[in-house]
Amino acid sequence: MAINVNKVYRIVLAILNKEQRGYLTPDQFNRLGRQAQLDLLEKSFYDYNRALTRRNVQGVNSDYGDIADNIQEKIDVLAKSATLTLANNATTVSAPADLYRTIQIVNSDRSVNIENVKKSEYTYLKASKLTQPTDEYPVYYFDNGVFNILPQTITNPIVDYIKMPVDPRWGYTTGGSGQYLYDSSVYDEVTNTTGSTDFELHPSEETNLVIKILALAGVIVKDPAVVQMASAEEIKEFNQENS
Repeated sequence: MAINVNKVYRIVLAILNKEQRGYLTPDQFNRLGRQAQLDLLEKSFYDYNRALTRRNVQGVNSDYGDIADNIQEKIDVLAKSATLTLANNATTVSAPADLYRTIQIVNSDRSVNIENVKKSEYTYLKASKLTQPTDEYPVYYFDNGVFNILPQTITNPIVDYIKMPVDPRWGYTTGGSGQYLYDSSVYDEVTNTTGSTDFELHPSEETNLVIKILALAGVIVKDPAVVQMASAEEIKEFNQENS
């Protein structure tokens, strides 16, 4: 699943130019697109937590009316799994380079969940003979890009996580008169530096993505009307979700 970067850019330009409110260059759009994508991803976690709370208090609508499940579906677009290879008797291993949020860590056959604990708890558990982690009750904590896992007998655990979305990119070549020409081929920083990268968000986020980019673009084109318009749409969406 993805959202076409060219479609979003064209919509943003159409809205900005409708009343001659300014122009957004591809480089500006790419920077704002990256920020907007991260903002919407982070907002999904907040919305998911809020929806779960409401579901627990008010009950749940089944099927398509289950807001929490719908939001989880948005987040799961970026879900991944990876095997963590620990050296002999090692208790630390680097997290995947693209890790954004950890969902869970399990042992190699997924039969045991490795419990997430605080760093202070980890030190205490490790020091006490009565509470030392075992293969049946393993633990881990995450610190500065590294998973610390006990006991040492845990090998090749699996981490389920939400990955960092790839930066969107509206790629282009320059025409004879200096205009930007969209390059729909896949961007590669080595072999194809003019290609493009789509947004890695659920398709249902397209409208929110346009609104978020417009809000950020209003600052660049120095038009408070654009910011106000985008903010009004965000408030409208929030009120609808909480009505």
